[in-house]
Order: sequence, then structure tokens, then C-alpha cells
Amino acid sequence: MNMELYIIISVLSGVGGAVAGFIIFAAANRLLIHFKMSRRVEYAQMSQEEAEKLLKKKGFRIIAKQPRRDIVTYVDGKPNLSFVQADFMVENNKKKYVAEVKAGELVSDPNEPSTRRQLLEYKYAYRPDGLLLVDMMDSSIHSVEFEQPSYSDERIFRLILGILVAIILACVLWIFVSIKIL
Repeated sequence: MNMELYIIISVLSGVGGAVAGFIIFAAANRLLIHFKMSRRVEYAQMSQEEAEKLLKKKGFRIIAKQPRRDIVTYVDGKPNLSFVQADFMVENNKKKYVAEVKAGELVSDPNEPSTRRQLLEYKYAYRPDGLLLVDMMDSSIHSVEFEQPSYSDERIFRLILGILVAIILACVLWIFVSIKIL
């Protein structure tokens, strides 16, 4: 054989090996992703089951699992139908609650932005008597409420504080004038 044929065979072998390596890598990567996702789904299902037991143990009655609520979002005046889906709708003392189950350290914090937005969305869509965050990291149930701060209370406080400071300054000034220091 001549040299050109060896070069062509070597190049084709290299390309073929690279393609085969890429295919093997892609397949292994897909298997790894599938494995991780199936483990995550198993963990979520287990957390849901444990949360249901915990809610019942704490006196809540399960009304619905994975209840859906349709919502319409208007974008530039055009309606878009979608839905929200909570983990549980529960009842206790004739009050209905939406219960959201979280099993991760960060997402179990109701002040974490994505968890907070999710709970606010449930408050709007379901209009429950209350919201519950079921924290599976420490097997606890937290009642979550939202309120916008009242800035009028803060203004009243500042006004009263300002008046008190003015009165104190006037008294100090009166004392100095009385004893003829000024």
C-alpha cells in the first residue's frame, strides 16, 4: 500500500473513533440525567407521602392531593389559560389550607424568592384560609402569611418622635434661658 492510503485510513479511523466516543459519551450522559431525574422523582414522591402522614398526625384532613386551579393571565389584553398545582389542600378546624411540601434546605425557607412567589401564587389562585409550608428537612409545618407593610404607621412614629425631640430641645433651651446661660 502506498502512503496516501495509510493517511486516509488513519484519518478515517480517528474521525470514526471520535464519532463513536461522542455517541458513547452522549448515551452515558443521557443515562446519568435519567438516573438523577428518577432519583429526584422518587425522593419527591417519598417526601409527599411523609408529608401526608405528618399533616394527618398534626390534625389536618387531606381534602385533595395535587389540586389544580385554572388561572387566566392576560398579556397585552390577550387571555392565556394556564394552571397552578399545589401539593395538598387540607382542612383543620373548619379552615382550608394550601400545603406546599419542600424537601430542600434552601427551598424550605418561605423567604426564598421562588418559594415565596409560589406561595403568593397559591394565595391568589386558591384563596385559602391559610398557607402551610411543610418542611421535610426537619418534619415541621409552618403557617405562612403575607401582608404589605403599612407605611402610615411608620410616618406616625416618625412624626411622634419628631415632636418629642422638638419638645426636649425646647425644654433644654428653656432651662438654659431660665438660668441665664444663654
